[in-house]
Amino acid sequence: ITLSGISPVSIELGSIYSDAGATASDNIDGNITGSIVTSNTVNIGIVGTYSVTYNVSDLAGNAATPVVRTVNVTADATKPVITLSGISPVSIELGSIYSDAGASASDNIDGNITGSIVTGNTVNTAVVGTYSVTYNVSDLAGNAATPVVRTVNVTADVTKPVITLSGISPVSI
Repeated sequence: ITLSGISPVSIELGSIYSDAGATASDNIDGNITGSIVTSNTVNIGIVGTYSVTYNVSDLAGNAATPVVRTVNVTADATKPVITLSGISPVSIELGSIYSDAGASASDNIDGNITGSIVTGNTVNTAVVGTYSVTYNVSDLAGNAATPVVRTVNVTADVTKPVITLSGISPVSI
């Protein structure tokens, strides 16, 4: 029996494990790869060291020496990813109401973690300036995402006032 691929193999918790397999040959029967019996104990949901064992016998009943691949399932080390909703930068006029478009977050193990996003919002619509809205999140393993920042520009009031007549026009007297 000859292993295909490497041993040991390391994969991250929750990742998909795809075994590389093995090949087998016999001096009389030739290629007996199709007769290999594989015992796979890999649990991608629990950190630990696992074994994948390959066994085969030829048509005469002679058993090969079993071959073992070691698979190490390691702790979650992948950062979650934050994605902005809407645009950045955003420009609004002085005195306007700022309504943030938000962001979403996903993690390779925990999935959608948008509800865990912590937002730092310093936008003061009463003062002209450039402000930042910062989004942070960590997954259950404590991996912190790279913070994402939306720039908000509060610009001077450039909207012309509107005059509205009271009563009718023209007036005849």
